[in-house]
Amino acid sequence: MPEPSKRPRPCDSCRKRKTKCVTEAGDADCVLCRFHKQQCTYEAAPQARKRATPSDANKTETATKRSKTIRTIPGTGVQEYDALSGATLLRRTLGLQNLHHSRYIGANDCLDASVLLSPPLDKDRIPATGGKPLRIRFVHPLHAFQINPDADTVGYGHESAIQDQIEAAVEGHGPQLVKLYFWIVHPSFPVLHKEVFLEKYSRTYREFSPPLLAAVYLLASGYWMYSNELVGAPKSDVTKLERLASESFRSTLKRPKLSTIQAALLLSQYNGTKSTAGELLTPRELTTYVVNLAFGLGLHLEPTEWDIPDWEIDLRRRLSWAVYIQGRWSALLYGGPSRFTEHDWLVSELALDDFYERGEDGRAANPEEQKGCMAFVHMATLSTILSDIMIQLLSARFQQRVNLAEHKLSLLMEQLKPLQLQLKEWFATLPESLKMESSATMKLSSVCYLRLAYLSVETCLHRLVVQTLTRSAVDDNLLGILRAAAKERFYNAVDFIQHLQAVHLASFWYFISAQCCTIIYHFGRLLERTATDPIERSAIAEKLEELKWAFKVNGEAGAGFMKEAQTLIEQSSRLVLVGLDDRSTNTSPIGLTDPDIYGRQPQLAVSSIPMETSSPSVWNSTVVDTHNDVHQESIDDWILDFDTNHDHWATYV
Repeated sequence: MPEPSKRPRPCDSCRKRKTKCVTEAGDADCVLCRFHKQQCTYEAAPQARKRATPSDANKTETATKRSKTIRTIPGTGVQEYDALSGATLLRRTLGLQNLHHSRYIGANDCLDASVLLSPPLDKDRIPATGGKPLRIRFVHPLHAFQINPDADTVGYGHESAIQDQIEAAVEGHGPQLVKLYFWIVHPSFPVLHKEVFLEKYSRTYREFSPPLLAAVYLLASGYWMYSNELVGAPKSDVTKLERLASESFRSTLKRPKLSTIQAALLLSQYNGTKSTAGELLTPRELTTYVVNLAFGLGLHLEPTEWDIPDWEIDLRRRLSWAVYIQGRWSALLYGGPSRFTEHDWLVSELALDDFYERGEDGRAANPEEQKGCMAFVHMATLSTILSDIMIQLLSARFQQRVNLAEHKLSLLMEQLKPLQLQLKEWFATLPESLKMESSATMKLSSVCYLRLAYLSVETCLHRLVVQTLTRSAVDDNLLGILRAAAKERFYNAVDFIQHLQAVHLASFWYFISAQCCTIIYHFGRLLERTATDPIERSAIAEKLEELKWAFKVNGEAGAGFMKEAQTLIEQSSRLVLVGLDDRSTNTSPIGLTDPDIYGRQPQLAVSSIPMETSSPSVWNSTVVDTHNDVHQESIDDWILDFDTNHDHWATYV
């Protein structure tokens, strides 16, 4: 990487951004202007220099003495970037210090932060018996962080060597990969601050956490052929990058920062489209780390009033919601409980103001970036609805209530109705910019993961209804209405997947997309296996084959998440059930005989497959609802609400 040089005066763009203006040897334009594909201009008059007065000289001398005094004592890390010459965005950063990491002091922490504000203790220094003093930073009268030096942690001394290995693995293509990342991935998944990243990268790659640097390179490598600068060059050593990312991530857990969260989120994205984990942790494992680290870094709290840079407030809020989204969807798709509750979550809803690179009118400078930001905001809102669904419908407590209830279907519909209304309202608020026809020509469209996520939530609601029907005695009319609605949802989802175009498939897809496709497929299998009419069963089976074909064709064409979905479906066909009576084993689905529709079969003692992959009779209760207590009016309203969502479905992607 060429040695950067400092310009004698910043260009107009860097002056406006208040960032350091840096140019590389042989280039006429600075790093940021080249990245934004614009020329450096110097039309604005330079700022007048004030003549120093004697009083100013005294103040400067005093400040110099003070700064030297602070830096001779092990500090909070704030001074690390203060020591940089020229403009920098990183002054007074809390979560991205270079040589220190922070830990939030909770209300029930053994270290009582409230005592530190009482005289005669200094809030920036706590006397300790022997050893180094503890360093505490208050960002708010009620919120404090313990600041710890990275050098005291195991493995820190090897970071520089790992950073060099990561950079060597991309063989000098780092700048091009960074450009690719911010072009394709970042607009849809804004968990980095672009200008902070580019500022640090313009100085040296050694300012980055190794797993974060590797994650950016890995994700960008997936779009190698979309770069005119890289298309003819040999690809980076991805296997080596995966190994280095995995090893360095485990090491950085001992000194967590916001960059650790960023690395875990990005590595989840990268690994979410791979059939085998290889050297990397799985998204499920990474989610566990992410949630635990988030609370330790204070990401569960609203940072708006904190004494930290404005850009870090925005970044923290975006990271908080990225963690929230990952936690909620991982719990749904991997069949586990949520790892945190709403009582522990105090971050207000996202808005476009939380996203950087806005023009003077407050909107993103690039329309495609604005669209990505809006999709991210709506994904966060959808995740809050999903959270309510998981608590009120999928929790172990409610499932137990349904199992023990005499009128199972009635109980489910009563609980489901308000949640479905929330989903309907969410759909109604989607902006016009997220429609299919609004996509720009020759631009990748990355809003489709949001559509797929919505379809998955809708599928989950109908799956619950169909599953409950298998344990309830209902009349044929009601049964037909509910199954017709469920089939329509399944057909809509299949049509959506079949009509995805190259500009959609090649763009960014959230890491849950493969599992969302799998949920839709297994919902179709549930409908097929519970169908009593041979014609209906044949029609559903045909749709399932069309869906599998779409996965295969699109997967071979480069859509990694669809290839992963195909793999997950194939794996489900080899899962084994252990019976209660004879402990015999059968391979699903070939070894399972089709059940008598809504008939009763013995409860299985052990099931090695998730609910969505097995026949509904597998989890059937022996209790039969002999009362058709669900009012037709309620059912009609429920169906109508879902139909409203799809009046103009074809116009959306």
